[in-house]
Amino acid sequence: MNYTDIYKQKSILRKEVNNKGLVKFILLLVVLCVIGASLYVFRGRIKQTFNPISIVSNVAAANLKETDGRINILVLGSDKRDVGAEQGRATLTDTILVASIGTTENDVVLISLPRDLWVSDYQTKINAVYAYKGIDGLKEQIEKVMGIPIHYHILVTFNLFEQAIEVLNGIEVNVENAFVDNFYPIEGKENDTCGKNEEEIKKLGDKISEYDFPCRFERVEFKSGLQKMDGKTALKYARSRHGDNDENTDFARAKRQQKVISAIKDKIFSLETVLSPAKIKGLYDAYAQNVDTNIDFQTLENFYMLSQKLDLSKIESIVLDDRSDANSGGLLYHPVDSTLYGGAYVLIPQTGDFSQIHAYVQKYLFGDK
Repeated sequence: MNYTDIYKQKSILRKEVNNKGLVKFILLLVVLCVIGASLYVFRGRIKQTFNPISIVSNVAAANLKETDGRINILVLGSDKRDVGAEQGRATLTDTILVASIGTTENDVVLISLPRDLWVSDYQTKINAVYAYKGIDGLKEQIEKVMGIPIHYHILVTFNLFEQAIEVLNGIEVNVENAFVDNFYPIEGKENDTCGKNEEEIKKLGDKISEYDFPCRFERVEFKSGLQKMDGKTALKYARSRHGDNDENTDFARAKRQQKVISAIKDKIFSLETVLSPAKIKGLYDAYAQNVDTNIDFQTLENFYMLSQKLDLSKIESIVLDDRSDANSGGLLYHPVDSTLYGGAYVLIPQTGDFSQIHAYVQKYLFGDK
């Protein structure tokens, strides 16, 4: 069964696909929003959830929006700052992901979109659409890009990430590759002149680099092996972009984020957390302070019931990019001439429209995986 293509293109190119295996950092936020909050609100039902008969009956009674047996949730990670020079600036969506849950197959498919994807409707990157048109405008664009309806949305700030790990009293992460990042940005110092006057800055022209403003950055280092991380440390590990030892790519970053997500998930589902009212309340408080969503508490309860049927260890992941082959998500490319895009680094579809992406997504949602 397939969706009726709500933005039908003239032709659809269908290709076989393989699971890419990269789970975005934003899965953490899905777990915290849906599981952490619902554990607090419905903590009196925790024992009941371990009863198989209760699970089946509760899920059967769940009343959730869906289309063709799938519930699609747009999950956004916001890079909005709370302090310093960044306070009050237009909010960009640093991470964009759609989590599609099958109500029949009980499967979960995560589809990650690159923030540099160009959208011609607004002549900007997709991560800036929220600032221009709000959540409804962004949802419309996501539907155009992917060819599927969006039923729910969750927008979270990175404060949730840090606060939740603090509530959990830290997490243990196995650092596979040691690395040093000399240019990790310091929050609040994004526009610090580092003592340079206006004339000195003008002389730099277009040749400005990280080396010209060292006070904006700090040095972070991670050694290999299993180690305990607090919220601030885990956030640096997950977001670092300029590490050595081949840790400066988006793909290495995604792999690190996957490790952090796994560590957080293990901690949330541990008896230490489930049986601690203080930690459950702390997760809920972090959720309430840092989440903007159209999922109300009744819907949240239904999601919690549904989650009991899902095997979160078996999650299919799609990452659209410009580096892989077409069968593995490489459906985008970076145009060498960026004149039409204001000189910005952007990604656009290989076929000139989103038809190939529509086919790729529907293959994962309804075809053989």
